[in-house]
Amino acid sequence: MAEHEYSVVGHSRAKIGMFIAAVAGAVSGALATFAGLTATYLSNQQVEVPDLILWPVTGTVIFSLLFLIFNKYIWRVVRLRGVVGVPDLEGSWHVSGKSYDPENNPKYDWSGVIDITQCYEKITVHLRTEQSSSKSISAAVVNEGRAGYRLIYSYENKPDAGEKELVPHLGHCDFLFDTDLKTARGNYFNGGGRMTHGKMTLTKVDE
Repeated sequence: MAEHEYSVVGHSRAKIGMFIAAVAGAVSGALATFAGLTATYLSNQQVEVPDLILWPVTGTVIFSLLFLIFNKYIWRVVRLRGVVGVPDLEGSWHVSGKSYDPENNPKYDWSGVIDITQCYEKITVHLRTEQSSSKSISAAVVNEGRAGYRLIYSYENKPDAGEKELVPHLGHCDFLFDTDLKTARGNYFNGGGRMTHGKMTLTKVDE
């Protein structure tokens, strides 16, 4: 499942990158100092050590490792959520939905599962129902303060084989997650082949 970048309104990833770069520079400097002291000590002890062994790890390598760890794990720490400003929405969510026609008349109820795969930089929202599946193609997250976190994304939907009444289409979805990230409510709007809209309720599936 291919992930794509997503924006976080009001959050600067550049600042996070600058902070990680500063930490990487400090660690690289400390390693260089340690390598120099080690080389001096070994020289005084008349121990010959190949230069390659004493080469310090470069700041670029340290930055890459730190960012990889941050991108996968550190940003998820609950106590850092206020600092990082990005909610962890990853997991499986049970979906209960209701569809309406263009005249706002109820059409049918439906259910499914949404799987959200997320890291600091990328995200994928994948919805599966008995008749079709959809995958996000762009997304944005908004911190709504005490109201929670809003996830807005566009998606492409593909019906399963044999579903004659369904056609591939594009759509747009807007969810508001509670602050505890356990439930969410939202609306969706279809177009480009399926002119319907509806509302959905999400409940986090315990892992």
